[in-house]
Amino acid sequence: MSESDSRLWRVFYTRARAEKKCEERLTDRRIDVLVPKKQEIRQWSDRKKEVTVPLFRNYLFARVDEKDRLRVLRTKGIVRCVHFDGEPARLREETVEQLQTAQQAPNRLSVADLRPPVGETVTVTEGPLQGLTGEVQEHRGQMHILIRVEAIRQAMKVQVPADWVETETT
Repeated sequence: MSESDSRLWRVFYTRARAEKKCEERLTDRRIDVLVPKKQEIRQWSDRKKEVTVPLFRNYLFARVDEKDRLRVLRTKGIVRCVHFDGEPARLREETVEQLQTAQQAPNRLSVADLRPPVGETVTVTEGPLQGLTGEVQEHRGQMHILIRVEAIRQAMKVQVPADWVETETT
């Protein structure tokens, strides 16, 4: 496997408001890094000003192999590599291209949460709980599905990854 084949876009979590500094430090180390930014108007007591801020607070993306991933983790301001289900989070090349293209209009960007809203009825479409239907609940930042057992006025709460569920269409 060549070096370019082993380099993947990974997701890293930064300290609060350290995204741009971390981007600068990694660029100086010749590591491909992406911090999507947006324009927004900030209000101070005496004026308004248009500022450039990271689109995803506390996140940056870096194209690294394993050796460079460890170098990124040793960079001041980087807290950790983001993992989902025990695996390091990976950004697809198409997603990186879309983020880079969107940077041409930073004043039109905003963030949307892909998790279904609390109270929404969903069905699990993947994993061992496939076919289970319930109501979305959130507990300490984790998504759960609430399965009501009306006969005994109780409910069962099951934690599931957000990408395992689909909203019910009626």
